[in-house]
Amino acid sequence: MSEILLHHLIIHELEKEPEHPEARLFLAEATTPPDGRAGLLLEKLNHTFLQKEDILHGYLSPPGDALFPGYFQHLVDEKLTEEAFIAFSRDTMGALQANLQGLAGAKGGYLVYALYEVDHTRLLGIFLVRDTEGLAFRKEGEDAAAFLLDTVTYLNTDRLAMACRIHINRFEEGQGRYVELIKHARSQKEISEYFVNWIGLERPESSKTLTQSFLQMVEELPLPVDEATGEKMEEGRFREKVLNFAMQSPQKTINLEHFGQEMYGDPDATKSFTQDKEVGLDNEFRFDRNTMKGFYNYKASAEGIYLYFNRNHLNHGQVRVEGDTVIINSPELAEQVLDILGDRG
Repeated sequence: MSEILLHHLIIHELEKEPEHPEARLFLAEATTPPDGRAGLLLEKLNHTFLQKEDILHGYLSPPGDALFPGYFQHLVDEKLTEEAFIAFSRDTMGALQANLQGLAGAKGGYLVYALYEVDHTRLLGIFLVRDTEGLAFRKEGEDAAAFLLDTVTYLNTDRLAMACRIHINRFEEGQGRYVELIKHARSQKEISEYFVNWIGLERPESSKTLTQSFLQMVEELPLPVDEATGEKMEEGRFREKVLNFAMQSPQKTINLEHFGQEMYGDPDATKSFTQDKEVGLDNEFRFDRNTMKGFYNYKASAEGIYLYFNRNHLNHGQVRVEGDTVIINSPELAEQVLDILGDRG
């Protein structure tokens, strides 16, 4: 896990019940001490965010269209000081309260604001977390005959109600989409839309769409040279390397310059494609793991039969289709089936 450096953290409470239109705030006046417990909380929240597969990527709208972007610009202008961070969090909470007034169905919770760094990348994280109930063992006295169960209330950091991260470096340098926001299911769209409007997210693209654009680019790029043979790399081997590159990328983020260097020895190898094809790819983006895996690994099922295979199996004829028959050329697999049948003669 990448090391996280916490600079500032503050927690506010939004009191809002789904059946009531009113929203109330409890605003902290000071930051939470950046000790080990605050660091552990941030690590858990950031980790949970990274486990989300389909993330919306976009920009902040102009300050005139929403309050949040203007407050954020002021925070950056003030060099991200602790005083500016506290004011930013309190001002944006006031904007959130205004957005929620009269909105049925939305529920409150604790808003955790954090300024931190991961692998030298400066981030602003905002995480909406809620209490949940659990159980704890309790022993009454040293001579107790059995453990009792108590109900305890704790923060559910494994499930984020809403969350976003803003890449401050990208924002300052104008390098592509710098806002990441959890994308919720369509059933929650109306309830979670207030969070998108509050942040002022503009021109959003999902990580799934960006991954599909990346894979389209990969398919149109020339095959790189295999260093072992000096010849063009086999297509299946190239797809496998692309998948491995993505899965080993820190923070589930693909960097196109690193990709070009790794595959072609040239960090600018993909630039002509992204410029000419206008696929909307930034130099860095969070990829969708399921979409990425489907570029090399495949699965099919019918009539209770499940088949898992990859691109090399197809290219080398180990799995092929003749008419309406699927043929698998694998002596080891045949031997296992014969063992099941008990007929090795």
